[in-house]
Amino acid sequence: MENTEHTKYTRTMLLILAFILLIASIVGYIASGKMRTNQNSAETKTVKTIVPTIEPTLIPYPIQGSLTLKEQTGKTVVTNGSPFTLDLFATSSKDTVAGYDVILSYDTTAFERQMVQNKMDTFRIFTYDRANHLSISATKNLTSKEEIRFANTPILSFTFIAKKKGSYIFSLKPVGNESSKLVNETAQVTYPEPQDFRLEIN
Repeated sequence: MENTEHTKYTRTMLLILAFILLIASIVGYIASGKMRTNQNSAETKTVKTIVPTIEPTLIPYPIQGSLTLKEQTGKTVVTNGSPFTLDLFATSSKDTVAGYDVILSYDTTAFERQMVQNKMDTFRIFTYDRANHLSISATKNLTSKEEIRFANTPILSFTFIAKKKGSYIFSLKPVGNESSKLVNETAQVTYPEPQDFRLEIN
């Protein structure tokens, strides 16, 4: 009689133990599934934040002519808080010019842009503010029959206010897929050689 009761007790304990182990296995499986889901979500978020390091390739147009920036009064040092103007001079070699693009990069935390002025009435300009640069496109007026060539010709002026002391560069070099370029009457494109301009704010 005692052996029978002992056997029943043992079986009961084994069943309880097996049930506990089953519950523990189920809980462990659910927990590991949630961990995998969280890891996958984290990996997905990480992938979304990856920034490509390969720079866009520009179309290899010929390099002809030049673009040069000069401070209007000849300064290379300006006082913090004061306005100043940069003039842009263009040379187009022997080609006539029907339009152009200009990319002007600068530190937007150090300079506040006030105005972009068109220096040639035969062109219409369109100005676009980007994050860290200006993009200007110009097209020749359809009513103009004049053949235009640039020979160190002032085409644009940029007025800024200095905001932060330091040494800064105004660059005409390409940014992404945008670049400074000249377009002639037959829609052929050339890249003018850009020359950066350094300015001190004190």
